[in-house]
Amino acid sequence: MTTIGQDAERNSPALSQQQLEDAVVDGRDLPGVQVDAIGAGTKGVGNGSVTAARRTNASPSLCAPVSAAVEGTSAYSPVASVRRVAGTKGHSVILTMVSYRSADASQVMRELRTSLKTCTGYEAGTGAMTMSYDDVEAIKAPRQGDEGLAFRLKWVLDPGTDGLKSPVSVAILRHGSTLAIYKAVSTTPQVPASVPSDLVHAQSKALNAAFDALLKSR
Repeated sequence: MTTIGQDAERNSPALSQQQLEDAVVDGRDLPGVQVDAIGAGTKGVGNGSVTAARRTNASPSLCAPVSAAVEGTSAYSPVASVRRVAGTKGHSVILTMVSYRSADASQVMRELRTSLKTCTGYEAGTGAMTMSYDDVEAIKAPRQGDEGLAFRLKWVLDPGTDGLKSPVSVAILRHGSTLAIYKAVSTTPQVPASVPSDLVHAQSKALNAAFDALLKSR
């Protein structure tokens, strides 16, 4: 296994769209895994099309990196991206993998790390599409990739002191110049959301193998 490392990431190559798609976990990596396209039957709509998020999309603005991570994106333009629903039966997440140019991936991680120190809640979107999140809290990240961050928060479905809130958990792992973002949402307010460790491990191995192949081909 080759790991790029933060210092060398500045010059690490970016996985292409096809290479990212080929690196999505499958049954050979994790027996019993099910992977579904989001927006099946469409092209570029919710099925791999990730664009840079506007820094003004979140209020307060200090939460912009957290807000972007929840959506599987960042303030930086990606080279390529894929988005899938992945996991074993009854325990799936939204998996987004985004490859970036040069040192952008490390910068995304630095900005998110800083944001998590002060962001406790925010609103994102405009008008009727505005969504609110509370109780943002950094948690221990899976020990995979070159570096990782993780946090949990609550999606406010019904505002108010006793309003309905859905637990959300997000893990972001950097593999060279590619970020793998795992987002789990609990359908039961009292049950914490969790990112399945077997999926993270299998997907991390697949991404590392993709980088090994890319580096050997240079």
